[in-house]
Amino acid sequence: MTVSLRARLFALWLMSLFGSLVVAVLILGLFRQTASAHRERDRAVAARACQAIAMHYDFYTAGMDVPPDSAIFDAGLRAVLLLALRRDRGVIGGIQPLDAPPRAMLGSRPQAWIGQITRQIGDAIAADRPAVTSNGGFFDRTTIATCPLGGALGTPVANLAAYTVLQSDLLRSSFTRFAFGGLAVLLATLLASAWFLARLVLGFSQRLAGVEAALQADRPGTLALTGESELDRLITALNAATTRLDVARARIAESERLAALGRMAAGLAHEIRNPLGAIRLRAESGRSGDATRAAAALDRILVEAARLETLTARLLGFATAASVQPVTVSVDALIRDAIGALPATAVMVVAPESGIVWTLDPVLTRSAIENLLRNAVEACGEGGTVTVLAAKAGALIVTVSDTGPGVDKSLGDPFEPFVTGRPDGIGLGLAMARDMIRAQGGTLVLAPSVGGAVLVITLPEVK
Repeated sequence: MTVSLRARLFALWLMSLFGSLVVAVLILGLFRQTASAHRERDRAVAARACQAIAMHYDFYTAGMDVPPDSAIFDAGLRAVLLLALRRDRGVIGGIQPLDAPPRAMLGSRPQAWIGQITRQIGDAIAADRPAVTSNGGFFDRTTIATCPLGGALGTPVANLAAYTVLQSDLLRSSFTRFAFGGLAVLLATLLASAWFLARLVLGFSQRLAGVEAALQADRPGTLALTGESELDRLITALNAATTRLDVARARIAESERLAALGRMAAGLAHEIRNPLGAIRLRAESGRSGDATRAAAALDRILVEAARLETLTARLLGFATAASVQPVTVSVDALIRDAIGALPATAVMVVAPESGIVWTLDPVLTRSAIENLLRNAVEACGEGGTVTVLAAKAGALIVTVSDTGPGVDKSLGDPFEPFVTGRPDGIGLGLAMARDMIRAQGGTLVLAPSVGGAVLVITLPEVK
């Protein structure tokens, strides 16, 4: 099974697409793992920061003699936040009683966080243990940690808790930029490869179609280079082969021309020698005889001279190039005219009506059919039948068949000049008929048959 270059390149692109999809899945998988790791890290950072606030609060309130409702106490709480969160950049913290505003706060908290922080403080105080929650997705996540204050040392303020808030945006992380950059590069690579392969296949197909159209011409000549190095090497080899083929064709044509010329010269010498011999014999006979014998000799000389004149006319007709003048005519009328030109004979000529109208050269076609009919009538003899059938099957097909003995295969090609099976024949009828049909782009062939000869004319519609 042969596979086209287009299919191979498309399969290559599918392989690159599959590989890119695999890499994209791996990048997305790594991104999800990284996002999960970032989430756990944020929870750990928020919880550690909250525990740091609790530790500094315990140290601050140990042995404290400042009233818990004073401004000095609140200032100390802010100092606790500053010390606890000094190393955790981006972490917002505060110390807030249950169901009351914060006593101290480091950083501003959005309004959307207040309800979640208040509820989580209540849960941490009720359970007397830290609580950590994460809200949002990969790209906008908020982590809140709360832890009750006091512990084993107690606290001067009841129901007090610390909270920390950490907000993360994975879109701003270096790995996210790397992941999305990699996906963008993969997408750009796929689109660029698809565009490149499509342009390559389209350009190659167009150039190949041009070469194919040039090769389909009757005489391709020298093919122009396309600019594709691989295809140009093939075109160069084809041009070299075409040059060698043209040289070989010229040699073969020259050989065939010389061979045909030799056969024609031999046939012409034979056809001329017989009348000349008869003329010489009659002239010698008339010269040595009486007046009656001389008159008979002159009559015979005139007959042989007429035969030479006929031969010369046939040769001139055979050598003259036919000029095609196409006309749209009725094929049935053309066949009737050819039959009407035949001399009276005892041979029956049958030509059923076909109703075909065709564009052709009526003079050349009628002459060709007339030559075929004369040969068929002379081959049949008395009592024979000649049939002419016209049909249309993409081209005009005219078949002339007879009930004679057929063509003697020992004679060789019956379309060669001077090839004839009749003693009184010249052998130019079929050759001239074939040239007339060929001049119109058609063919004249001898079809296989059981009895008699069957000659088939095939004519395309002449434009």
